[in-house]
Amino acid sequence: MIGAMTLANVLTVLRGVLIAPTVIAVLAERWWPAFAVFLCALATDVLDGWIARRHREVTEVGQLLDPTVDKLFYLGLFSSMAAVGKLPPMGPVLFLIPQLGLGVGTLFLWQRREEFVARWPGKTAAGLTALAAALLLVTPYGGWAFWAAVATQFSAGAYYLARQARGGTRAEAGPRTPSTPR
Repeated sequence: MIGAMTLANVLTVLRGVLIAPTVIAVLAERWWPAFAVFLCALATDVLDGWIARRHREVTEVGQLLDPTVDKLFYLGLFSSMAAVGKLPPMGPVLFLIPQLGLGVGTLFLWQRREEFVARWPGKTAAGLTALAAALLLVTPYGGWAFWAAVATQFSAGAYYLARQARGGTRAEAGPRTPSTPR
């Protein structure tokens, strides 16, 4: 496990640690401190991916940890926003549904791939989710971005499901782990 604690993974763990202060700030309706912590978390998300790819620090731990922490961070953030009335109570539930589907799909594919590749639908959904969070934290106008993010999350989930269902070449599926025969 020590070898898995690359700089990229340390940044991911730091983002996980930032969940609690973000949620606490939102529940206290301290919007600018919550926004500041959110920006720090967002920076760790951008940096960990860049460092992992640039310095070849992609690990199996990181491939599972990064999306899990992302999902938990946004679920905590949106749930706390629903608790203070910035989102309807069903908002976080609807956000969670495609996250669970993507999470289960990732675990399923984990046995067959060495490195997961995010494609444009997933990156679009992630970008809209970050935009929605930022707008909800510091403006009264973030609701439209939140619902656009939820819709895009569902679309990304459908895209990945359809892509996997149609199969594809081994090159499209990505490299296999050394323990999995070709």
